[in-house]
Amino acid sequence: MAKPIKNTPVLRGKEAVTFYKSIDLNQDKKISASALNSVRTDAQKLKELLKVN
Repeated sequence: MAKPIKNTPVLRGKEAVTFYKSIDLNQDKKISASALNSVRTDAQKLKELLKVN
């Protein structure tokens, strides 16, 4: 039997400030073309493995 999923806690105070700062810092970072291509290739391989015949 599956366990119930707990609610996500609400961030308050210093944790919330840190979280929003990390979002602002990482918002403009881009992934390299080679890394993106690698992820897409791996995703395609996974889709092929999970394909129902």
